[in-house]
Amino acid sequence: MKILQTIIDFFYEIFLGCHHSHLTRPFTIQRETYKVCLDCGKRIYYSPQTMRPLSTREVRRIEASQAGELKVVPSAKVSPSLTGEGKPRVAA
Repeated sequence: MKILQTIIDFFYEIFLGCHHSHLTRPFTIQRETYKVCLDCGKRIYYSPQTMRPLSTREVRRIEASQAGELKVVPSAKVSPSLTGEGKPRVAA
């Protein structure tokens, strides 16, 4: 029976990836809080405020801000010519 379970787990990991059932406790190193899967070594990032796993979107946002790629651009003021207000347009 144990052999059958091992075979099922093997194919599960091949087709669906690790199911991360063997995790370490959450810890913080260099201002990053995460758990590590003991089977595959993947980091599962956590929020230190809520102690819940972060979504993929939140992890990408944190990595971009640490790399200096995140830029906040103020919204531009829309001119009347772009919105169609003011002078009527003449088709050429």
